[in-house]
Amino acid sequence: MFGTIGRARPKPGSEQKFDSLMSEWVRDIRPKIPGRFVEFTGKSTEHPDEVLFIALAQDEKTYRALAEMPEQHKFFERMSQLMDGNIRWEDVQLDMTIEP
Repeated sequence: MFGTIGRARPKPGSEQKFDSLMSEWVRDIRPKIPGRFVEFTGKSTEHPDEVLFIALAQDEKTYRALAEMPEQHKFFERMSQLMDGNIRWEDVQLDMTIEP
């Protein structure tokens, strides 16, 4: 799977807006992504004021197509407005095995 890991510090008081925005993404953008896709959001245990997000598409081509979608760009702009400073991104290629 190919995707990104993001780290950011939400502006004080914006946590609920961030959660709502992520729910909108799952509802409006996720259904447009073909194939396997996983997304996680959470908090850093070392830096509890930071949120982490991991988004993994089935392959790099699918991930890059998502990044080019106008609605994904609008989502990114809205999310960036909720953060204090820049979001730090790291693209990753991961092998993933899920056992029953």
